[in-house]
Amino acid sequence: MLKIGSLCTGYGGLDMAVEAYFKAETIWTCEFDKHASKIIEKRINKPNYGNLKTMDWHQAEPIDILTAGYPCQPFSHAGSRKGVEDERHLWPYIKEIIGILRPRFVILENVRGHFGLGFPEVLADLALVGYDARWRLIRASDVGAPHRRERLFILAYPNSARSTRTKPSNVSTEQSGNSSCVNDPFTTDTYSYARKKSRRADREIPAESVGLRRRTNEGQAGAKSRFSLKMDEERVPAALDKGRLNVKFVEYIMGLPDGWVSDIDISRAHKLKILGNGVVPQQAYRALELLIATPSDLRLC
Repeated sequence: MLKIGSLCTGYGGLDMAVEAYFKAETIWTCEFDKHASKIIEKRINKPNYGNLKTMDWHQAEPIDILTAGYPCQPFSHAGSRKGVEDERHLWPYIKEIIGILRPRFVILENVRGHFGLGFPEVLADLALVGYDARWRLIRASDVGAPHRRERLFILAYPNSARSTRTKPSNVSTEQSGNSSCVNDPFTTDTYSYARKKSRRADREIPAESVGLRRRTNEGQAGAKSRFSLKMDEERVPAALDKGRLNVKFVEYIMGLPDGWVSDIDISRAHKLKILGNGVVPQQAYRALELLIATPSDLRLC
């Protein structure tokens, strides 16, 4: 079974999807927020390394997959969009962690605004540590959720696999958002190549797929045991609780099991904040389906 290490874990939504898709297991987390850490302790019950800036990553248990839904505030249209100048920008640390751990796959998630701010730097940094990448924009509404919540998903993998990887015949470079570095990953040529590719991607946003809501509600292959986003009217909590936004309703539209966040002993305000920062698991699962066209595409067999 593949092993997952989770950075910026939050309530673990991204990890739910990765576990289900790869039939993998999360063996450690890394979450600095004390309130989100209570959810991890209760729901995930795996070691929490705490502060990714101070952790000695040479001592971390080896993993096959690294996930990270790193802070969105530097790139979100809801904020000042300082990007890489924002003190909450954690990507440089995550890049270093990738270089140390050298996982088989890296799966990243961030807000739509990241696609136009900071994304070229991420691609260039991945190239510098020897990783190729594919990316995709997916909306929560694409998998049946009653809200848009568009997110950027990035799948990265060591570019040494390129010599044995065959590009899917039905997915073009522009459609999949695939950056295949053709030179030594530590040369300035590769850095320039990644920057050029990412700038072109900024102009050529991959077309959104159609019909995903119907397909996902019918199937969720491999993911049924952990989460479901079937909009059953009998289960939908009331949107308001005593005139205020109902935490259970937010939890429901985020595709989480009943009580996953709402039953944790933290304040209502912190529950809503954590839910607001999270990812819809079904949305992340669909992103993986689109980013990995066939099992042999990334040597999963």
